[in-house]
Amino acid sequence: MSVLEVRRHAERGLASPLTPRGEATARALAGTTYALVVSSPLERAKRTALLIGGRLDATEPGLLPDIGGAGIFGSMATLAEWRALLRSDPKAREFANEQLSTWARLAGRVGAKDRVLAISHGGIIELPIVALALELGIPVDGASFANLEGAAITYGKAKRTTLELLRVQRAS
Repeated sequence: MSVLEVRRHAERGLASPLTPRGEATARALAGTTYALVVSSPLERAKRTALLIGGRLDATEPGLLPDIGGAGIFGSMATLAEWRALLRSDPKAREFANEQLSTWARLAGRVGAKDRVLAISHGGIIELPIVALALELGIPVDGASFANLEGAAITYGKAKRTTLELLRVQRAS
């Protein structure tokens, strides 16, 4: 069973793709072996993938769909708000399904026991993660994903079988 780890990019900088804190936090997540490391085409995502995965194998346009800007669905503070949007807006459901298809395609590019790292963006990863949680009957709650957070999805025989939220410990 392959595993796709999809995460939001590290904290972005103004004069560089990532802030020094974002770089350090991403480096702290390094150490896992990935058969494939991909990111959206944006520099902050590419730099995050390089820091966590040790390399960048490819950019994946599907991780940054042309949806008219990241704020198309608005700002949501919690996964419950994303879930409500998913249930009320057919475009949100369509978007989630498109992302889940992209993710399944990426997971299908590696062997059955391999791991994929995919770096994307906030506002793009929440809807498909919430949709998958509903599909699998897994309760997910809490805040929307902060930088470097996301989910690990296990695929068995081209079907999604498990979902684990990936949260990052924040310094107080």
